[in-house]
Parts: sequence; structure tokens; C-alpha cells
Amino acid sequence: MIIQALVKRYEDTQPVPLGWKKRAVSYALNISEDGELLGVIPLEWEDTVKQGNKDKKVMRKRELVLPEPEVRASGIKAACLCDDASYIFGMDEKRGEAKLEASKELHMRILEVVDSPSARAIKAWFSTGITETTIERVKAEIPEKVLSQVVFVFHVNGKHVDYDDIAMRSAWDAQYATKNESQEEKILCLTTGKHTMPERIHGKIKLRGGQSAGSTLIGVNSESFASYGKTSKDRAADIGTYAAFAYVTALNDLLQSEKHRQFIGTDTLVYWAEDNSEAESDAFGGLLNPQAEDDFWSSPVEESESEKLNNIVEKSFNAKHFDFDDCKMSRPFYLLCLSPNAARISVRFFHVSTFGEILGNLEKHYRNLEISPDNRTKFTHLPYWAILNETTVKKESSKVAPLLGGQFLQSIIKGTPYPQTLYNAILIRIRAGEEINQTKAAIIKAVLIKNFNEEEVTTVGLNEETSRNPYVLGRLFAVLEQLQYRAQGKLNATIRDRYFASACANPSNVFPTLLKLSMHHTAKLDNPTYFEKAKGELLAKLDADAPFPTALGMDDQGRFILGYYHQKQSFFTKKEEDPNNE
Repeated sequence: MIIQALVKRYEDTQPVPLGWKKRAVSYALNISEDGELLGVIPLEWEDTVKQGNKDKKVMRKRELVLPEPEVRASGIKAACLCDDASYIFGMDEKRGEAKLEASKELHMRILEVVDSPSARAIKAWFSTGITETTIERVKAEIPEKVLSQVVFVFHVNGKHVDYDDIAMRSAWDAQYATKNESQEEKILCLTTGKHTMPERIHGKIKLRGGQSAGSTLIGVNSESFASYGKTSKDRAADIGTYAAFAYVTALNDLLQSEKHRQFIGTDTLVYWAEDNSEAESDAFGGLLNPQAEDDFWSSPVEESESEKLNNIVEKSFNAKHFDFDDCKMSRPFYLLCLSPNAARISVRFFHVSTFGEILGNLEKHYRNLEISPDNRTKFTHLPYWAILNETTVKKESSKVAPLLGGQFLQSIIKGTPYPQTLYNAILIRIRAGEEINQTKAAIIKAVLIKNFNEEEVTTVGLNEETSRNPYVLGRLFAVLEQLQYRAQGKLNATIRDRYFASACANPSNVFPTLLKLSMHHTAKLDNPTYFEKAKGELLAKLDADAPFPTALGMDDQGRFILGYYHQKQSFFTKKEEDPNNE
């Protein structure tokens, strides 16, 4: 299903022709028709990209459509028109001469009957142009520490030698058409259903956090992974040359497009709509991540990132009832979440649905997260990365648990229960003494709704009517904390720092002590009426037989935290409404 969808994506978009590939190039060798090096042209530049809520400097490379290279699983395999220093100059202590000879043989064979300025220049380069003086000149212009990682392309008469060079295009297409003639017999391709030449080694896919040279989605690199009766030298699946090229090309194109990918912790999500419709992809990207740049949701006035996301959400929620512009709720929408691995790329999940259904699940997710604001959290509608960051100590996406990002996103997209590991991670951070901010409280509320079917205490603001014991205990703890603050002012360590984790898990061990302490705090106030009344009302709501349970389960701990957060925010709300309110 994944391969068929990617092949369909290739046929809808045609990012590059069959046998060609977009390659990131670092430098161009400007050569004359006599093969003489005229100069080295840098094709890299510095750019700023958004990663979560931070700006990061990255080096961009020029992308050119060049002949598709063979997969270098082992041995010496030269690439046409674009390669590294070991093949272009022979700069390799062990196999430099053999690599240079392989590159020369390939270009001479392909360009044997081609008579164009670029063909003459490249043939002259391999025949007479590579001298010690040429190599020293290149080393002087490119730092030696990066020279081994640099990819070169040829530049002749003011133009790069790539797909736009008609003579070169014809020569490579003729070579590519005959490259599989000597291979094994044809197979029935599982993807296209046609009899065609099989592809034993599939192309590399470059994924963030994966191998620098790329990894395969389908392949066998060890005997233990091979199917019964086959070895690692046999093909992993009956997929033809065209299908293998198409799905690899389409996936790499999606991964390189900022409009079709999101980084979810350590995973990468790619998404696209059927028939190459960009409206749905733009809408989904803007709704999922406030840093996504798109014109579809642009506002005529300049707005902050949080305002932009809120605007996207409201527009999306309203749009579910009708089609607008080119964005259609009935259009099939594809989501593929991938994770880097030492060998093959791992598929976290693949989901196909209508755009309207996915939008509806996103709406429910954001509605579940709605909670009274703490006036410090940047977003009204919390993006996924802000929630994932709360599970880490340093609040960094790179520190998120490896499987959590994909599991969390899958639960949002499919409308299924949130991963328990997300809930546990938030509780762990709270027990460790971290502040219960809007983000933590919101995800606890969402998990209680989705995973535990809780409705009574999962309100946006304070629920003063409920008598649910854990929720009331959380409210009581917030009242006792506020009482201490009013009596003693700011302290180095409050009851929140000393007792909250125990009170949340084992109320019976802590609350008797806290109530005794509150009597001392009350004695220091001139007018303790409000707090005495609040304590009395909350204690009256507790279960008469067991007001302070011995232990609270995971779901009740969430209710306790939610009651604490709601009550604490109500203090700030009352203070804003009436500055004189005690």
C-alpha cells in the first residue's frame, strides 16, 4: 500500500524523469572545452530554518537534476556527471586510482559518440585535465576537512552540465534504457502488475538522523533478514525497476519539501493529498505546526505565530462543513511517519483517510486540550512539539523518547487514545518538581477524556460542583498552598515543593500534616475568613468514610493535578476581577 501510494504520487508530480535524480551539489568545476580547470564555483549558502520554537543556521546546497547513481552497497561504482573527490580527482589513498579509472571509463563509454561542447570538455578532463597543479588548486579553495564530503558537478561555458544539457540527456537516457538488458528474466511487479525487469537494490532515502549516505526502505543486508530459501544477495521483493525508481524519487522529494514534512521528535512525518493537490497539504501543515510557512492561511495583517495557529484552527474548524477554494474535505490524504535506523528505515505508521476526517480528529484533539490559560503559555491551541517538549528535562525535541513522537501523532490523526507513555512522562516531570503549567495540565485533561472517558472534571475552567475525591483533594492542596503564601510570603521551599508528589500519590500520608500546618498559617492572617470557608467547603465534599485515600491510581493522579491547576488559576482570575479580593 505504501509503495503503490508513493508510485501514484510520482506519477502525479513527476519531480524528475525516469533515470534522473535531484542531487545536492556543493561545488561546480568550471572547465574549458580543453579540460582545463578555470575555477571552483561554490554552490552552498547559509540559511535560517525553524526547528520547533528556535532558529537554526544551516548550509543549503544547490539541487540539480542529474543522472541517477548506482547504489554503492559495496565495490567501486562511479556516477555520471556528479561525484565526490575520490572519483573526480582520484583522491583516495587506497583506491583512488581505481575509482578515477572507473569514472573515466563510464564517461568515455556514455559520451563516445556525443560531440557537444560539454561532452568534449568532460572527455578532455578525464584524458588530460587532472594534473597535480589542478588538484593543489582545488585543495587551496576547499578546506581539506570537508573535501572528502564534497560533491562536484561540471560547469562548461557558463552552464552546469545536468538535465538541461540536451546532448547529455540523450546520451544518459540511451545508457539507462539498456542498463538492465543483461539482468535476470522479467518478473511480475507487485506494484504495477506489469512484467518488467526486477530491481534488486533499491535507491537510498535520506532521513534526518539516519545514515549520511541514506538508507533503504526495502532491502536485505544480512542473511538473517532474508526470506525463506533466499540469501542477502537476492532481491527483497518482486518490485520492478520503474516502481523502485518512482517510489524512492517521490519519497525523497517529499522529504526535501518543507511543505510536505514535519519533524516529530526523532521521527519524520511526510504527508500529501491525492492528485497533487497542495491546498490540503498547506492547510494540514499550518494546522499541525505554527512554524509552517504557507500562503493558503496567510493573513492580510502581520500576526504572531500563536495568533497564526489560532487563526488556522478556527478557519479549519469552520471549513469542515463546506469546501473552500481548492481544499476538499473528501480528497484522500496520506500520512507516512518514518524513523531512522542503523539498517533499513522503520515505518512508524502509514495512514490513509479523507482530509475532512483527519481535520475532524485534529479538531477533537485541540478541543480536548482546551483549558483555562496561565497567561504564560505562548499558544492557545498547543502544537504537538510543545507537548512533546514537556516530557523532557531540557524541553528539547531531540530528547523526546524515540517512539513517543510517532505514537502521539498517530493517536491525534486517527482519533485513538493517547499513548500511555506520554501521560506517564508528564506525571514523572510533575513528580520531579516541575511547574504544572498550561501545557502539562492540558495534556492531562486530554488523556483523561480520551483514555479514561472522564467528563465530570475535564472542564475548561474550575468545576466547583463536582465531588470527585481526587479532584477535590487537588483543589484543597491549591487552597492550602495559597494560604501559606498569604501567611508567609515567598519561601525557598513551599508545601508544593515538599509535599505535592506524596499528596498526589498517597493523600493519607500527607493531608493530615498539611491541615495541621494550615492552622498555623491561618493564625498569621488578619482576616482568614476566605480560606477557612474554602477549606470547610472542600472538606465537606470529600468522602466521609475515606476522605484521604491511601493511594491514588494513575487516572486519579491526573484528576488531582487537574483540580490543583483549576483552583490555582481561579485565584489569578479572581485577583484580576477584584484586586482587593483576599
